[in-house]
Amino acid sequence: MTQSPPAPDEIVVECEMEASPEKLWRALTEEAFLADWLGARPAGEGGDDPQGLTYRIVEAEPYSRLSYAWHDPDSPDAPPLVTIELERLAGGHTRFRLTHGPSARMRAVAPANTNTRPLMLAA
Repeated sequence: MTQSPPAPDEIVVECEMEASPEKLWRALTEEAFLADWLGARPAGEGGDDPQGLTYRIVEAEPYSRLSYAWHDPDSPDAPPLVTIELERLAGGHTRFRLTHGPSARMRAVAPANTNTRPLMLAA
C-alpha cells in the first residue's frame, strides 16, 4: 500500500485489524453490516436522502480498495468521498487505512484495451 502524508483538509485513520481482508470487505460492502456498523444505507435511485446518512460505492477492488460517495445531512460541507484501503498482513491481520477528504479521489483506471505495454505484448 502506497502511503502519502494526509493533506490538511482530509482525515486519515490507519490501524491494524485482527481480521482478514475478506472479512473486512464483507463488513464494508454488505448493506446490512453497513447499516449496523455505520447507521448508513445506500443512496436511493433519485439521489441522496436528506433524512439520513447514505453512501454509494463508486470504486471497488475486492479485498484491497473501496471508495464511497458519502452524504451526511448533519455535515453538509463534509467532503463527499471516503476511500478505504486494505493490506493483508501476517497472522490473518489487515492494515486498514480510511481517508475522508478531497484528496481521497478515485484512481484513474486505464481501459484494458489501451494497446500499451504490457497488454500490447500479450496480443
